[in-house]
Amino acid sequence: MQRLSISYIREKWQHAGFQKYFQNTGWMFVMKVLSMAVSFIATLYIARTIGPTNFGQLSYATSFIGIFAFIATLGIDSILYRELIKYPEKKESILGSAFTIKIIAGSIAALTVCTSAYAWSIDDVSKILIFILSGTFIFNSFQIAGYAFQAQTQSKYPSIIAFVITIVLNILKITIIVNGKGVIYLAGTLLLESILYAILYWIIYDKKMQTKMSAWKFDKTIALLILRDSWPLIFSSAFATIYSEIDQILIKHMIDAHAVGIYEAAVRVTEVWYFIPNLLIISLFPAIINAQTTSKEMYTKRLKNFSILLFVLAGLIAITMTFGAHLIINILYGPAFIGGVIILQIYAWSLIGTFLGSLASQYLIAENLRKMSLMINLVPMTINVLLDIIWIPKYGIMGPAYATLIAYSLSPFVLLFFKETRRKVVEIIKI
Repeated sequence: MQRLSISYIREKWQHAGFQKYFQNTGWMFVMKVLSMAVSFIATLYIARTIGPTNFGQLSYATSFIGIFAFIATLGIDSILYRELIKYPEKKESILGSAFTIKIIAGSIAALTVCTSAYAWSIDDVSKILIFILSGTFIFNSFQIAGYAFQAQTQSKYPSIIAFVITIVLNILKITIIVNGKGVIYLAGTLLLESILYAILYWIIYDKKMQTKMSAWKFDKTIALLILRDSWPLIFSSAFATIYSEIDQILIKHMIDAHAVGIYEAAVRVTEVWYFIPNLLIISLFPAIINAQTTSKEMYTKRLKNFSILLFVLAGLIAITMTFGAHLIINILYGPAFIGGVIILQIYAWSLIGTFLGSLASQYLIAENLRKMSLMINLVPMTINVLLDIIWIPKYGIMGPAYATLIAYSLSPFVLLFFKETRRKVVEIIKI
């Protein structure tokens, strides 16, 4: 049996199809982790050097831009990926239609952002930062070329592009700080990042694909199909971005930029763990889907085991960060950010809701209940915004930390309110 197992594993490992997908996923994972590590280290250095106030100004501007990101993306990315896999012979029309949609949507988003910045009576520095960053919406349209590579299991190329740009841009950011330049120059590097992505994707697409970007063409029928299928994702994306970015915006308007910087420092330390549920879902969820077609009992058991795994991992990370918060903030950011200790101790526990929420979203996709994903994001967004408005004046930056903890924790349990999902959730949480 041992020989049989070893030979079986060796046979599967050497299978051409497995090697193709393993290498494709491997490139994505390795480059993603390296890029995250480089970006996080650079962010720590920048935050320590420019201090909480300037760091808060930049964080506020990126959060303000993030609120309007759903206009530029329109939720079409996952639809685009699906269509490229299903209809590879229509690649030029699919990419051309999606690109046209994104250029138009990006322009509208940029205009909306700039108009809103004026309407909100934002200070001059923040306005300049927002105006600079709004240009990213347009240039990010070129990144849809990456989905063409992914659809052909050639993620190696976009992964390398992402890593190279991450290295170059973070070196540039550190150089800017070393030379005593301010946050406006840092915002310029973020715009430059989207421009570099556009240029490199154009070059690599023309070199590695059988056709060139100039061959892309707009097809009205395909464009309408993409928009029709993506509309639930548009709202879902809007709700998700609002409740993930609203804290920093309200803190800036109700307190000041210094408070945003302190709060953002704790948030960054927590968000660095978000890759774990995504990685586990990519690795393990296909086995859960397979069980769905063979055995309902096995399907439920695997969902339950996966939920327990995510809960335990998130809990262990939260416990570690709670007891080590003072040391973590002091080592990573320095004494100027020590006010973020209590925020990290609170915010860290939102990881449990975040991890389980990722599984809930994937479960809805597996059950073809995409429209229900709107509620998973709408309910916590509403709770988060309302609690922020009430608690920030009373509790300062602790208010949005508690609001986020409550909103994120409730997100997976929204499924209990719908008969299509209630029974399955009860089965999973039943001891």
